Amino acid sequence: MTNSDDDPAGNRPSPAQSETSGLAARIRKAQEDRAALNAARRSPRLSDMSTLARGLRIGAEFVAAILVGSGIGYLIDIFAGTTPWGLLIMFMLGFAAGILNVTRVVAELNAQKTASPDAEKTD
Repeated sequence: MTNSDDDPAGNRPSPAQSETSGLAARIRKAQEDRAALNAARRSPRLSDMSTLARGLRIGAEFVAAILVGSGIGYLIDIFAGTTPWGLLIMFMLGFAAGILNVTRVVAELNAQKTASPDAEKTD
């Protein structure tokens, strides 16, 4: 009869070797789980949401500029007594400021979009 404790060839792993192989397996599994999570984060649905967020930001900045210009024009009309002219002029200035804001935001987003593929290639 052969006793497992009396292994003459010494093929049985030591406790330290079995611990490191178990640790390596856990690390490998954690890396696979993290890769799967990152792949799920890069799904097309999330990129659609970021596109929606960008569109809402552009629209909100445009509308906010018009509302601020119109509000200032309305206040000018109330205090100066120039009833339609202050509102009309400031509405047009607010509209111009809104267009300027939209072009600035779109240029900023385009710069980020062209810079992000270069950053992914270096990783």
